[in-house]
Amino acid sequence: LVINADDYYGKEAYVEAFKELTTPEKQADKMQISMVGFVLKNTLSENGGVTRGVCKVDANQMLTEIVETSNIIKTQAGAAVATDGKETPIDADTPVSMNMWGLTLDFLDVLEDGFKEFFEKEVPGNPLKAEYLIPIFIGELLEQGKMNVKVLKTNDTWYGMTYHEDVAAVRES
Repeated sequence: LVINADDYYGKEAYVEAFKELTTPEKQADKMQISMVGFVLKNTLSENGGVTRGVCKVDANQMLTEIVETSNIIKTQAGAAVATDGKETPIDADTPVSMNMWGLTLDFLDVLEDGFKEFFEKEVPGNPLKAEYLIPIFIGELLEQGKMNVKVLKTNDTWYGMTYHEDVAAVRES
């Protein structure tokens, strides 16, 4: 299970991930990974924009697309993507990735190969800010038909330390 170190995901998310990772079927399919899908409105900060992997999921709970989307803000109507002074509404019930991935050992090899390519192509151009974003890499593999991702649903509320102002609310929660 791969997670971000500065997030609290909720108990249900861990239970769902554990159940998926410990099923015999999961262990048999080397190129099907899983992702816990959160509800966008449960992942927004009161203190500013956040980046989320906005997901499309089919009727079988399989991920069909993931788009890393920056500056998603909480609005009175729900949520919006803020760019260039404009707010484009986004459905607050949209499933999003919070980087809670159930990976196989075989996939770790694929991830490592992608990391080497990232270091060769991306890091030289921007060594201090280049980021190897797992959702982008997995999105590329999905587009190429090289992998399957089962989306595990959770209604948990995410708590994260995106902004210094988040600390008090996270502590209280």
